[in-house]
Amino acid sequence: MDEIKDKLTNPSKETMQDKRGHFWCYLSLTLIILLVASILYFITSKGIATFVQDKVNIGDFLTGKDWDPAAGARKVGALPMITTSFAVTVLSALTATPFALAIGLFTTQYAKNGAKFLQPVIELLVGIPSVVYGYVGLTVIVPFIRKVFGGTGFGILSGTIVLFVMVLPTITSLTIDSLKAVPLH
Repeated sequence: MDEIKDKLTNPSKETMQDKRGHFWCYLSLTLIILLVASILYFITSKGIATFVQDKVNIGDFLTGKDWDPAAGARKVGALPMITTSFAVTVLSALTATPFALAIGLFTTQYAKNGAKFLQPVIELLVGIPSVVYGYVGLTVIVPFIRKVFGGTGFGILSGTIVLFVMVLPTITSLTIDSLKAVPLH
């Protein structure tokens, strides 16, 4: 009877492993939270310093067209960057969506045998880091645009092409998953 009582009152090997696993998970979670909080503090403190220490007006910042922080507080207008970012995002989404819908329809309705090959490839493309797409954009797309159209090659067209290629696999994957859930026949 004492042997059974000892087994019930003493923690097992699996229980101890479970407790150690919980400890390491909570420690990792705490470190991640501290890291994210540190990053947010750094970004916030440096961003607010522009408005508090350098006396930059928020209205001038959002509507100004000149960007030269070295010239002083009056040359930090972000409107062109905000407008260009918005334009690149909208244009790439508008161009990628029809292609993704077509690929999704083709994969789920016409090339059902090919879907076994295409979907893993598309899922693999979803996992490529955005830094890789940016590098390819700088080394391939920008020189191509510069050669064909002239200028520096940096601009809305280059950004739209890179973002198009970056979001196409994600939109395609979501389209395929949704079309599998709701058959069209």
